[in-house]
Amino acid sequence: MTALPGLVVSGVGQGIVWTAMWIAASTGVAPERQGVANGTASMTLNLGNAIGIAVLTVAAGTGTGGPAAVADGGRTAVLLAAAGMAAGLAVSLALRTVRTSPPVRVPDQTPSP
Repeated sequence: MTALPGLVVSGVGQGIVWTAMWIAASTGVAPERQGVANGTASMTLNLGNAIGIAVLTVAAGTGTGGPAAVADGGRTAVLLAAAGMAAGLAVSLALRTVRTSPPVRVPDQTPSP
């Protein structure tokens, strides 16, 4: 029952962040390049998930000396995940740019008959 507030915050936060991520990945991308942008964002998300799970599993596994040690390892993993989220927020805020001109359109490269 003590995990419920964290799970609710996590679920709401993921819904907000994932929507913003997909918008950011496709903003300013020409319509014919949307598939590449979507594929790159999806691949990056999956790669980050795989690396994150591996790191957090190692962190949680550091406490293998009994039930109390396992709980300490789990707490360490949660704190690392929270630190990673805070770092991601800081990086995304630092990398924000203000667009001063409209995106450049790439001319159609299909040969004419």
